[in-house]
Amino acid sequence: MPRSEPSKADQGLMQHARAQGYAVSASQLERWRRRGLLPQPTRVYRGWHGTASVYPDGTSDLVCALARHSTPGRRSDDLALLAFFDGADVPETALKLAIACAYFNGRVRHENAVAQAAARVPAGWESVLGKEYEAAEAEARTELATGGRVVRQMRSNLRRLPDLAGAPLREVDERLIGVLVGLNMLRLPEDDHEFMADLSAALAFDCTPYDQDVFAVWEYAAISHSSQMGRYKETSSEERFELLLGTSQEELRDLRKEVRTAVDQMWHRATLGLEPEADLSRPWMARHSAAMLMEWMSARQVQPGKVSLADRYFLSLGLLKLRCLAAERSAGGAWQHPVGEGRSGFIARTTGSQHGA
Repeated sequence: MPRSEPSKADQGLMQHARAQGYAVSASQLERWRRRGLLPQPTRVYRGWHGTASVYPDGTSDLVCALARHSTPGRRSDDLALLAFFDGADVPETALKLAIACAYFNGRVRHENAVAQAAARVPAGWESVLGKEYEAAEAEARTELATGGRVVRQMRSNLRRLPDLAGAPLREVDERLIGVLVGLNMLRLPEDDHEFMADLSAALAFDCTPYDQDVFAVWEYAAISHSSQMGRYKETSSEERFELLLGTSQEELRDLRKEVRTAVDQMWHRATLGLEPEADLSRPWMARHSAAMLMEWMSARQVQPGKVSLADRYFLSLGLLKLRCLAAERSAGGAWQHPVGEGRSGFIARTTGSQHGA
């Protein structure tokens, strides 16, 4: 059966895309409509001219965003998020489904891993250390097992302490778990001087940043401490999903702006000012940003004051640094100082000067 001629509305979308350098076909528009990525046109009465199909405002820009990020085999959810963080107005249903998938899939995997870590705690220990501590340690051990650049950098930073410079990996990791536990507690254990000394060493505020991994540690700490600064309130996946469903498209656009600003500032610092904006054209970055949007949508309800996500992270890191300094002054001679030579000096001392450049 021969394909019918595309409507004038579709022809207008294709012409606009072509003018922007994107070759979009009528069949491609139809596929995007079936997948919920494009809105359906509405019939508008034109008086003597009869009726015509009209797309909502912004549809032309949406088509260009979809074309820009469309590749063979790309999932609808990823395409919706990529277009959304590119500034396009993605249809509400498709967008919310994409955000929910990006957030809840990762959350379920993480919660399952944490539950497995918690199940390995011997019976009766919870009554000794408390439920909050056991939950924080399960989170910490899950993060340690996952590894990644933050864990690797924190481990290297801790080795700057004189008593850990030549210690076996297991001993360093036990101290690292202590740091991660403290950052996963409901409140930072500021009165624990040994913890604060290890936290200060792990964050390496005295270092001159030499690559992105130092910043990755600071950003992780800022996000963790930000949650400790808010009011504690238990929530559930069902409540978060209901919150997402009740969020208007205008609110989602405002949240997108906050997340983009926060991510761009993180990226700007992580690249030592070389790149002012993060590249969100990769699906994993778009999914990460969607999860951040979902977290902030919920967290901002219990955060004191009216601040943006970017300001919250910046304030969180600044307060964390001040608290490490206050703990050092409070501990006096009992404070365990890092070597103080910085990462480059440590690498040169332990592995040879050729690695310290």
